[in-house]
Amino acid sequence: MDVSDVDVADADAASACVQCGHPHPSLIRRPLRPVRCSCRSCGAVFRPGPPPAPGRDGGRGAPAADPDPAHASAADDPRPADAGRDPMDAGRDRDDAGRDPARADLDGDPLAAFMPGRMVRWVRAQAGPEPVPDAPDRATLARWYKDFDALVAAARSSPEARAAVERVSDVPLDRLPVKPPAFSKVCAALHATCYDAGLAASRLAGADPAVVAERIGHLRRWLATAGRSTTWLEAAPAPDPDPAVVEELLTPPRSFTTDQVRALFGALFGVDKGPSVPGVRERFGDERVREALLAYLRTGERPLREAVAADLAAGSGPGLDPDLGPSPGPGPASGPGSDPGPGSGARADAS
Repeated sequence: MDVSDVDVADADAASACVQCGHPHPSLIRRPLRPVRCSCRSCGAVFRPGPPPAPGRDGGRGAPAADPDPAHASAADDPRPADAGRDPMDAGRDRDDAGRDPARADLDGDPLAAFMPGRMVRWVRAQAGPEPVPDAPDRATLARWYKDFDALVAAARSSPEARAAVERVSDVPLDRLPVKPPAFSKVCAALHATCYDAGLAASRLAGADPAVVAERIGHLRRWLATAGRSTTWLEAAPAPDPDPAVVEELLTPPRSFTTDQVRALFGALFGVDKGPSVPGVRERFGDERVREALLAYLRTGERPLREAVAADLAAGSGPGLDPDLGPSPGPGPASGPGSDPGPGSGARADAS
């Protein structure tokens, strides 16, 4: 038996969140543990109160006697229930060890590889009893990032949103950016720079460096594992480029035509579209690109593709990036030079 009849009755009586008042919270049922409720709006987790006893005034009378002495003494105490308690704890439930479920230990949580701890706690709280994918696809992870960023932005003006953020975050709200680099923008910077963390960060200049490093570290790890299918390394193979066009690229042109871009990516990586031309040149340098083109012309090998795949795989393990940590996670060393822009379309300047 998972929960008692009393627990279920109490849960059925919980018609609104104790924190924000949102109706119809989700039930969380666990074997041999009291039933809990999870708010679909603000994420609060709480135990439902006892249902009202039948009586006058429309069926609502005085509450039934509580056999628990601790509850009875609390009822006789004229002070508020939260007296002597941190105001940030208001509305929070505690487990049997006195811990806050919203600040649960994240050791071993697979989602902690792809997002900061505050977002993991929020995702878990939002899902309630529903299962959460350990390896989220692009649409799911992008939605989580977008919705959590919107919640943090709203917390500046909404007490409810602020309370929801403070329940799950170990970082003060004033240290969380109102507009961090979006999920899609971070992924685009990584794709363009052959998944080089340092070069990708340079494309996101203007945002808080700690926030950029945190976001790059998590999303690079997702691209190396659960999101690997979205990388250009997994794109459909391109036709072999014309060797004559590849030979022309041994001396980089001032700007690349569409055919030259395709030939370059086809020879180096075996794909039609991939990183940006400036990103490749910064990541590896012109001399190494030339050597890779010669290797392709001689043997058909693609050493730079192998290098990108190996470097990305090396960064797929757990990183040392706590909330707003200083490191973007393991990654290859950045190439020389600076990135003039993210362009990788039909025509890309070589300089």
